[in-house]
Amino acid sequence: MISMKEKTKSIFNPKYQKLISEIIRLRNERGLTQRELAKLCGVSHCYIGRVETHERRLDLIETIDILKVLGVSKKEILKTIEKLI
Repeated sequence: MISMKEKTKSIFNPKYQKLISEIIRLRNERGLTQRELAKLCGVSHCYIGRVETHERRLDLIETIDILKVLGVSKKEILKTIEKLI
């Protein structure tokens, strides 16, 4: 059973987990490693690894930045966000 403290953390939210799964799918679909994506985003590979393993939560701006680097159009980014709300 998930404790009340865990319920309040967005990294445990199924919608957030779905978003991260989509980022991983897109990265893999484009043939990028975590290191390559990190370099394109201007962050460390540890940052991307922590995001993908749900150890670090992305804010909205970080999410948009990563999706743009992955070649997702503005329209698709808005659709992705819309699905989550």
